[in-house]
Amino acid sequence: MKSILATLQESGSFATFLDLVRAAGMEERLSTEGPYTLFVPDDDAFRAVSGSELDTIRRDADRLAETLNYHIVPGVHSMIDLLGIRTLRSLQGEDLTVEVASEGVLVNNVLVVEADAWCTNGICHAVSALLLSPVARAAAA
Repeated sequence: MKSILATLQESGSFATFLDLVRAAGMEERLSTEGPYTLFVPDDDAFRAVSGSELDTIRRDADRLAETLNYHIVPGVHSMIDLLGIRTLRSLQGEDLTVEVASEGVLVNNVLVVEADAWCTNGICHAVSALLLSPVARAAAA
């Protein structure tokens, strides 16, 4: 088993997320701290985000940290755990909603497309879109 950071790097499907992690200086957190549950958008999910929006997030250190921390939850929550959970508090401080729907498990109405990548410092679940906190959604509107 590898760290969250090494698992994402080895996968090859999370280059955009990893670029944001590097820009925020959060490599250490995802390598050694935890345990964490990470809801991580894959590269396909980032194709739906405009380049200008990504640049805005990347250039604003506070917004970048908030965006990334909104994808991280303290503790380890496997897919089985998620079936019985309705909310999770992110490191950013706001809650993520968890719902079981006909298409699968949704986090903030975003589908978990891959689950239970176990790591030495937590677990990763790939999601089909970038998760934006209510504050970030309001700012973007």
